[in-house]
Amino acid sequence: MTDEQAVRQAWSRIQQAISRHPAAYPPLRPPAPRAALRALEEEVDTRVPPALRTLWGIHEGAYGVHARGLRRDFMDGHAFINLDDVQQIHHMFTVPLNHGLFMDKWGRAWDPAWIPVTSRTDRTVHASGHFVDTDGRVGSWDDRTLTSAKHPTLAHYLHHVADRMT
Repeated sequence: MTDEQAVRQAWSRIQQAISRHPAAYPPLRPPAPRAALRALEEEVDTRVPPALRTLWGIHEGAYGVHARGLRRDFMDGHAFINLDDVQQIHHMFTVPLNHGLFMDKWGRAWDPAWIPVTSRTDRTVHASGHFVDTDGRVGSWDDRTLTSAKHPTLAHYLHHVADRMT
């Protein structure tokens, strides 16, 4: 099974859980347009990994996550973010002015090749979330730690999310 097929399979499990209790989850956005994905790649100067491209080809994040709140079992209590938020978070972590801040906080800088996919925010700062690296592994960050490979693949992370939803 390819990574892309594994993402589709994992997402179908999440979709099934959402369909059982649709009012409990934020509404999902339509697929990301290919042109928007290309624009994101140009803006962040890195290629979106194929598995993440597949996920955003299904849904480009979710709507209304702040108004409806976040369920702890949906994306590990993080918002499934859209491409605009991805670009904003990526810029926040990679702007040279912030490198010292993150070196002090995490002991290393954010790798510009990492692409955020989820985030929890207090409306002023993205306090935690998950990202996908160039090899398709899923890492995470929060106020204290940066874990570069928490899940071996995006599909593995999505299955983890689906397991928590059932």
